Amino acid sequence: MKELKIFKIEYSWYEGEHDETLIGKDVNQQSFEKDLLEARRFAESLIGKEAEYSDYPGKGYSVECLPAYYEQIIWYLTTKLGYICCSFDECIEYDISDYNLNRISIDRIETRAKREGLDDERSLHNPAN
Repeated sequence: MKELKIFKIEYSWYEGEHDETLIGKDVNQQSFEKDLLEARRFAESLIGKEAEYSDYPGKGYSVECLPAYYEQIIWYLTTKLGYICCSFDECIEYDISDYNLNRISIDRIETRAKREGLDDERSLHNPAN
């Protein structure tokens, strides 16, 4: 059975701009780092070059900023080196237990956040709302 390794790639840029991607493949850490450096070299080779429509990702702009380098690295890893982008839903968990000795149970645990604006009048006069 193949074991998918998940790696997190992220960047932080001016004014709090941030992005992160979970990327996976059946490789060890050393191979991933080698591939990541190869993807970086690819992105660096595009510095100041105008992207053609047929090139990544068809946007036709110069690659001259960190978010663009980041997109190039993710594109190279997924398109050229066979990695896949993954996602993780932190709000849902599945608990498997054998509380009942005759049966295995599976429970879904879902964490929900409730966001509600406060209105001074409603909050002060009727705290139950």
